[in-house]
Amino acid sequence: MGRHFVLRRPVRTTERGEGYGQLIAVLAVVATIGFILFKTLPAYWREQNVKNELAELARKYAIGAKGYMTEKELENQWLKVSNEFNVPEEAKFTVNRQGGKVTLKVQYTEPINFLVYTYDWEVNAEASDSTGRY
Repeated sequence: MGRHFVLRRPVRTTERGEGYGQLIAVLAVVATIGFILFKTLPAYWREQNVKNELAELARKYAIGAKGYMTEKELENQWLKVSNEFNVPEEAKFTVNRQGGKVTLKVQYTEPINFLVYTYDWEVNAEASDSTGRY
């Protein structure tokens, strides 16, 4: 039987840096995604907490819990929540009560500052509840 020769590229010990271009590109993409997540996750976390607190406020206002019986008391409770989660002062808080159904809405814009661009994160939170559930 004969020998089969496989053509191989000759090994050159002087070649350096081969394959680092792809590594640098992947690391740049991963770093960019990490930076975006680092900047946007706090705003997302605040938005979710505001939505949860808004649902709790709607529930308590619907059943008329102590400290939540009038719109003024409800607005005072909202001020506490907005201060706790650093909601901007220009946030629009509306209360709508029709019969036994309560709807609370909050709308505001939170700027997220990237190095070269500022993104306006729109928050439109709404929670509703009714007295018939309890």
